[in-house]
Amino acid sequence: MTDMTFRWREASLPDLASVSEIQLVVHQAFPEDDAVLADRIALSPAGCFMLDADGQSRGYVLSHPWLRDAPPSLNTMLGEIPGAADTWYIHDLALLPEMRGSGAGGGVLPMLEDVARTEGFRSMSLVSVNGSRGFWERQGFEVRMDERLALKLSSYGEEALYMERLLAR
Repeated sequence: MTDMTFRWREASLPDLASVSEIQLVVHQAFPEDDAVLADRIALSPAGCFMLDADGQSRGYVLSHPWLRDAPPSLNTMLGEIPGAADTWYIHDLALLPEMRGSGAGGGVLPMLEDVARTEGFRSMSLVSVNGSRGFWERQGFEVRMDERLALKLSSYGEEALYMERLLAR
C-alpha cells in the first residue's frame, strides 16, 4: 500500500453490502451471514466503523458490549446485549489485504477504547483468528485461555485465542 489516504467513519446498516463483501475476502473459511453482521451493527452502532480509502470501503470493525470470558459463537444472532455485559467485545476487525500494514488497524483502537470508556467498560476483549495474535499483542491485548474457552472457540478455527485488554482509568 502506498500513498493511500484513509479514514474511519461510523458504520450503519446501508454499509452492510460492503461489510459482507469485505468479510468474504478476509474470512473465507468462516464467513458470517448478512443477518448476523446486520445484527451487530444494529445492536451497537456506536462501536461499528467503516474504513474508507480512496473513495472505497476497505475495512470495517464491529464491536459491542458483551460478557467477559464468554465470546458469542461464530455466525450467531445476538438479538440483544446482555444486561450484565462487562466488557467491550471486538467482534471483528477486517481489512482488505492492501490495507494491512497501513496503520489503519491500530488507528481504530483508540476510537473503540473511547466508546468502551464512554459506555462505562473497563476492558475490551476479542477472539484472535487468522494469525492475528501478534497484531493484538502489539495493541496491548493478552491471551486469556482455559479449557472451557478453547472448546467454545472451536468454531473459530484451531488458532483462535480469547484475548483481553484492561482499560486504564
